Amino acid sequence: MARIAWYQEKIGAYDQQVWEKSLEKADLNGLDSKPKKTGHIKPDLIDVDLVRGSTFSKAKPESPWTALTRKGLVRVLLFPFFFQWWIQVTSKSISSCILMLYFMQVAAVVLYLEVPGASASEVFGPMCLMLLLGTVHCQIVSTESSRWPSGSPAASSTASPNQLSWLQACHPSKDRVSAIIWEQGDCKKADMSVLEISGIILTRVKLVEQGMGYLVLGGLMTATLALLPFAFRLAQHLDMSSLSSLSLAELAEMAVGPCDARTYAFFLITTVQRVFLTGLFFFMMCVAERTYKQRLLFAKYFSHLTSARKAKKSEIPHFRLKKVQNIKMWLSLRSFLRRRGPQRSVDVIVSTIFLLALSISFSICAQLLHSHETFLESMTNWELMVWCSSLMLFLLRLATLGSETNCKYSNSSVLLTEQINLYLKMEKKPNKKEELSIVNNVLKLATKLMKELDIPFRLLGLTVNPLIYNITRVVILSAVSAVVSDLLGFNIRVMIKSLG
Repeated sequence: MARIAWYQEKIGAYDQQVWEKSLEKADLNGLDSKPKKTGHIKPDLIDVDLVRGSTFSKAKPESPWTALTRKGLVRVLLFPFFFQWWIQVTSKSISSCILMLYFMQVAAVVLYLEVPGASASEVFGPMCLMLLLGTVHCQIVSTESSRWPSGSPAASSTASPNQLSWLQACHPSKDRVSAIIWEQGDCKKADMSVLEISGIILTRVKLVEQGMGYLVLGGLMTATLALLPFAFRLAQHLDMSSLSSLSLAELAEMAVGPCDARTYAFFLITTVQRVFLTGLFFFMMCVAERTYKQRLLFAKYFSHLTSARKAKKSEIPHFRLKKVQNIKMWLSLRSFLRRRGPQRSVDVIVSTIFLLALSISFSICAQLLHSHETFLESMTNWELMVWCSSLMLFLLRLATLGSETNCKYSNSSVLLTEQINLYLKMEKKPNKKEELSIVNNVLKLATKLMKELDIPFRLLGLTVNPLIYNITRVVILSAVSAVVSDLLGFNIRVMIKSLG
């Protein structure tokens, strides 16, 4: 880096004019001799970071993702040597179970060489899955391990009150808005802060019962992937005409292989690994789905704040954007709610799901282009199809929830409605027309600012620019088009253009 800086300065000297050389010779760092006095930040003004949400920052890892990936791989490959570290970031019982799976994986590799009917995916699939899960968890807990040097969550217990007091001192949470609340059907008024309103919304979100649909789906996919090798071998050797004459022992021998202790031990080990590791992966996906659903609930309740009917139905406070202070509170609450709950950790999970689905899709397309006649004759390809379909279902669900959440936070109809209300108040109270006009202008500026700062392209957990998004779309469309053209005989891109 020193050589790079030297060469940068060297070539930069050829571009300099007289004014720039004069500035370099001048003493512009004389702050030490300047008279200073105590100052403070005015809490009645807002920063652009407040509207963007950067003010309510979340913990970030100290190391780049490449270093965290490398650490994760090493800590999984050498799991017994990092056993204490895994206990710190999980628990003793979970780490013990993973250690047992680790030694089972070693035994499976040894037995794989001696079991003739074993498939490579049966032994290397759980191995890759363990490496993937370990790497993802290492990236998730990287902020926790740096925050808790002693390895105990109790070490950060003193940070919460300090952070809260800082939030109250430096943010508009000290400001209050006159909100309407409903108690047993009676309409009452109360002065409330951002923290108090967000606390009520958080309570309402926690009271909403979450569905079990995707957890059941994950369980079904786990069972399917665990039983798939046995079903595939059974389908290869089974003759449907003689199915009624076969006994259960003969069917088991077709599915597993000849009665041998090493063969049974191998398939028992790989099945247990598949159930635990695949179930853990789908469990993480269900955690991401639940987080996205709660984000949507936060956005839903936030959009109900300025509607008296919806606020009463949702049992949350209600206030109008009839003052500049109320608009400031509304923007602060919007940013604050968008930062509530898991952020980076869930984005790591969703990004992993997306990249894994993308890799599997490319692999399937490559296999189909290479030899589509024998594609279904490989058990690995069947596994890839099950994985791809399940991952796509979760990604579709997350994409839907994420899109609905962004629409609710970026919905300008609330601000437009409040502008109409201001005009109605101007008509009823002409003496306050100047004051209400200022509020109306602030609402217009707030609408423009929200559109300016909202992220235009956000693909699930991955924030991408339009160029990367378009390249990914073109590559995926090209791969799918090549497969469809090869199998069905028509060009999907030409069909899409004709339909468009």
